[in-house]
Amino acid sequence: MQNQLAIFDLDDTLIQGDSSVLWTQYLWDKKIISDPRFVEADKAMMEQYNTGNLDMATYLQFNLQTLNGIKVEQVDQWLDDFVDTIIIPRVYPEGLSTVASYRSQGIPIIVISATVSFIVKKIADRLGADVAMGINIKQSNGCYSTEIDGIPTFKEGKVKRLTQWLAHQPITDAYIYFYTDSANDLPMCLFADETFIVNGDPRLLQAANENHWPQYTWRL
Repeated sequence: MQNQLAIFDLDDTLIQGDSSVLWTQYLWDKKIISDPRFVEADKAMMEQYNTGNLDMATYLQFNLQTLNGIKVEQVDQWLDDFVDTIIIPRVYPEGLSTVASYRSQGIPIIVISATVSFIVKKIADRLGADVAMGINIKQSNGCYSTEIDGIPTFKEGKVKRLTQWLAHQPITDAYIYFYTDSANDLPMCLFADETFIVNGDPRLLQAANENHWPQYTWRL
């Protein structure tokens, strides 16, 4: 039997909202950051992301200043609370049941997101994923830096990172199911064997109609 993989985008696919934006808002609400420019930058980022014009490295270089000088262990504690209080209530029930359906068939679950990996991994673990891929960030003196480590999981970078990962697995010619909401994921949509659109943005819906990809609306 051919190996199979079920791959899910995270933000606005498995959860309602963007985890990176929600994280910045969490840090603001907890008064961990006090400069409103970071919240405003996230709003601008989402507009650029939605139009496909986001410069991810420039955005992260600014945004990750919020954690400047804060130890990874402290960030980890905040993340636990963030996932419990903010993210879990936003997980789509249909997302959970779809993940569970693949798991019941013994198909590995991968969450791959253009959010930084320390957020993605926390959420993916709670969702029962086997593998989580996000944008890896270099560490310096026990703290997160503002520098990307390796290929960012954004646009065609998702395909590159997945291909890298597959090259180190005992998997050959895996059959890939992929779920996403965003036209930024078109490279992965075209790479997958079966693509499913969840709450698709306008550009993705157009591509979905052209490629006859199934379309779903998931709600809380």
